[in-house]
Amino acid sequence: MEIFEAYISRMSEIRELSSPSIKKLDDAELYSRRLADNFKRIGELAEENRKVLNDVVFPLIESEEHLSDEQIEKIRKFNEDLVNDAELENLDISIMGLISERLMRDAAAKDSDEYYILQLDQEMVAAYTLMYMTSRISTDLSISESFRKKGIDAYDKLMEFLPPERFDSLSDEAKDIVITATRYGSFFYESASGIDAATAHSRLVILRRALDVYKDPFYHASAPNYDWEYFHFRVFENHGNIEDSLYDTLLPQEELEEIERRLQEQSNLWKSDPDLYSDFAPYNYVLANLLRAQFRAGHLEGDSYREQIFRIYETRDRRAYDFDNVYLNLKVPFDYILSFGKTPVTERDRFTLRSIYRNFCGYVFYMPNSGTLSALLEYVSGILQHFIEVPGGISFKEYGLRLLAALHPPTYVHSMMVAMLSRCIASHLYHAAPELFSEGFYDREEGEIIGYAYDAGLCHDFGKLCMIDTIFVYGRKLLDFEFDVIKQHPALGAQMMEKYNSTKPYVDVAKGHHRWYDNSKGYPDSFDTTQSPVKIIIDIVAVADCMDAATDTIGRSYNKGKTLDDFINELKNDAGTRYNPHIASLFQNKEVYDDIQYLLSEGRQNNYRNAFLLLKEVGEEENQ
Repeated sequence: MEIFEAYISRMSEIRELSSPSIKKLDDAELYSRRLADNFKRIGELAEENRKVLNDVVFPLIESEEHLSDEQIEKIRKFNEDLVNDAELENLDISIMGLISERLMRDAAAKDSDEYYILQLDQEMVAAYTLMYMTSRISTDLSISESFRKKGIDAYDKLMEFLPPERFDSLSDEAKDIVITATRYGSFFYESASGIDAATAHSRLVILRRALDVYKDPFYHASAPNYDWEYFHFRVFENHGNIEDSLYDTLLPQEELEEIERRLQEQSNLWKSDPDLYSDFAPYNYVLANLLRAQFRAGHLEGDSYREQIFRIYETRDRRAYDFDNVYLNLKVPFDYILSFGKTPVTERDRFTLRSIYRNFCGYVFYMPNSGTLSALLEYVSGILQHFIEVPGGISFKEYGLRLLAALHPPTYVHSMMVAMLSRCIASHLYHAAPELFSEGFYDREEGEIIGYAYDAGLCHDFGKLCMIDTIFVYGRKLLDFEFDVIKQHPALGAQMMEKYNSTKPYVDVAKGHHRWYDNSKGYPDSFDTTQSPVKIIIDIVAVADCMDAATDTIGRSYNKGKTLDDFINELKNDAGTRYNPHIASLFQNKEVYDDIQYLLSEGRQNNYRNAFLLLKEVGEEENQ
């Protein structure tokens, strides 16, 4: 138990160190040194945690021996500490999922309904969290789909205990789990890409059954201590959750009206006893869901809907990170943006959108710790996928960079470094081998080409914005599915960027920067960089990306950064396969070497200073 407690303590410390607060720091140099010192400490903590995983946790997961009651109690406590739903705290949901699977195997092999039900409940929590974490990766739906199926399987098995003859023999704790699952299971009935008409219908069917359970006197008599009022309230709310991922999906009118009717019932319920129901949710939360349902059902005009939910948005607590305030600060403005559809944006809308984007970024910046990140990223991802870029407003390129700085300063600095290195390499290469820039896209002035390389470097990692919680895994090596998630960032970034004028020119670079020069390896394997008109810029950004990652010591917890000479040797050895040989040969030139060395030392420090100043600006803007 002490080993597990020490692991949890180190994970918490790692999370705090990886995203230090700048509120009490007034000096950019101090911020830069703080990050460097923090990541050195992270490396030490990570080494200790990897030993626990390798010596204790992974052997336990791989073992098929029956677990003792004492082992089960300790392991379950460890799992609960890894993820705290009530506090939106996620220290390591992936390890929690693996341990849950191990306990599930143990429970299935034993003749104990109680143990089995407890583990099915934990399996549902892990599957749900992992499903939503990976559903943001819209370029590979199979990852999320695998967790969705696990959740459905656990739900179906729990429902086998719902018939009265089985239910009545269960303990109070087991009964509570089964009743709660009747509504909770609805969350798994959507595709990995979101809601469609068929899955929305399935969710409604499940929630109808949950309401039948609520109305059935048998279950009240069998579970008299269960919080039935809370259950009733949340079943209504879960009808609104169906519309969280609707976006442009059209549902039958009768089902839209059924959702609206249930949310009206929830509103009436809240008003019937505000003292009771305000403990479950503030009324503005209830009202926002109801207004959205009325709008979706066609019973509320768009302008009126936006006006009313913006008034709700203005009542938010800008520094509260409980579930309800996360909803008001992030989900309500997201619904505001979605409401436009193809409706033209007015000057007033443009002003409002700018305010929303600024406040959204500031709220993310002030989040108390990175453990809340997974909950926030669901809405961050939605904003990015449905961003409205309007002239005179905030561009997608500008917003993406601000969010990178707020979510993960090391990734922001990395993007700035890749931009600067790409500009430097492009400039030297243009003079050394101008024939590489002689056709098609490159029929431009030198300054335009070099500027393009810089901007492409800035945007190359925008796909990581939707998976920062996976990037944050510092205490251990990535699991296979996590690496599969990371490998989606080039395609995901390209998918988002192609929608917006400010980033559309750089789509091929974002998509191809992890492909090898000869196109033999890398990801995504479906993208042939040799067919791109900006092939040479892809090659330049690929080298700049690898160079910065290899030589940086901040943002890494496994290995110390390499020297520039180490990387140049790697560049030469892999020239013609992984790296463009024209770029590799550049480094024989002392002027090129000196320029790059300066960027990797003074330039990098300057970028960390700039990150500090940008974060200060984001925080100050949000307070205006």
